[in-house]
Amino acid sequence: MTAPADILITESRPGEVLAALHESASAEREYLFAARDADPADLVLVAWEGQPERPTAVGYIAATDNREDGLAIWEHLVVPSHRTRGLGRRLLGELARRAFPGAIVVVDPLGEYDPERIADYYADLGFMRGDGDGRIWATVTDVIRATPATEPGGSERSVTVRTLLDCKGSSVVTLDPGATVTAAVDALTRHRIGALVVSRDGLRIEGILSERDIMTGLGEQGADFLDRTIEAVTTSDVVTCVAGDSIAHAMELMTRRRVRHLPVTETGQLAGIISLGDLVSFRLDRVPEADAATSA
Repeated sequence: MTAPADILITESRPGEVLAALHESASAEREYLFAARDADPADLVLVAWEGQPERPTAVGYIAATDNREDGLAIWEHLVVPSHRTRGLGRRLLGELARRAFPGAIVVVDPLGEYDPERIADYYADLGFMRGDGDGRIWATVTDVIRATPATEPGGSERSVTVRTLLDCKGSSVVTLDPGATVTAAVDALTRHRIGALVVSRDGLRIEGILSERDIMTGLGEQGADFLDRTIEAVTTSDVVTCVAGDSIAHAMELMTRRRVRHLPVTETGQLAGIISLGDLVSFRLDRVPEADAATSA
C-alpha cells in the first residue's frame, strides 16, 4: 500500500514536533528506536498530512548523515493511525535520496526492540543483517531501488532541477537564525531576491524567509516585527526538493503547497534555491528543446 498523495515531506531539525510525535506513538512502538539524544545537525524528514494552512505531523525519520561511510538511522516513526500505508517506506526513500552515492545506511535498534521483527521489516526495504554484530544495513542504491519515488510522468520527468541550477546558478543567500528581520529585509533588497535561506553554516537548512512572510508579519505585528530574530519568526520545517528531482515534480510541489521558493539539497546539503518564476521560465525556454530532442 502506498502513502497518500497529500502527504508532504519536509526537512526539519530535532525539536518539539518530533518530541510530540515520539510521545504519540510510545504506546505502540513498531520499528522505532532512539539510540541517543538528537543533535541539531542531524537530518530529519517529517511527514505532514492535511491542508497547507493546518497540516498534521504523522511521522518522521531521523539520521546522523555526517558519517564518513554514510548515515545511521536513529529513529523511524509513524503514528499508529497511519501505519500500513507505505509512509515509513516513503520516508526511508526520501532519506536515501539525500545521501551521497555509495553511502551505507545503518539501522541499529536498541535491545528493548525485537531485532528479528525489525530485520524482517527492513528486509523488504533493501536491508540485510550482519552475521557478526547483528546490525541492519544496506547501500543507499539498494534502498532507492526498494523505495522508488513517484513523480509526474511526461517528457519533463527526464529534465531535473540540477539542469535548471546549471542554467541559473546555484548561489544562495543565507542568513544566521540570530539575525533580525531588519537584516533580512536589507539582504533581500541588496540582492534583489524574494527569499533567503536560514542557515548557520550555509549547508544545513534551518528555515526560509520570504518577502511575503515579512509583509504578513508586519501586517500582524507592526514595526516591532522588524526587531525580532529570524529564528523566532520562521518554521524549522521547510519544503525542499533534491537536485535529482524532475522539474515537473518541483512545479507540482510548489503549486500544491502554495510556496514560491524551494530550497534544493544534494547529499543532504544546501545546493541552491529555485522560484516559481525560475520554473516557469525554464519550462518555456527548455522543455520544447527536450521534447524535440526526444522525438528526433
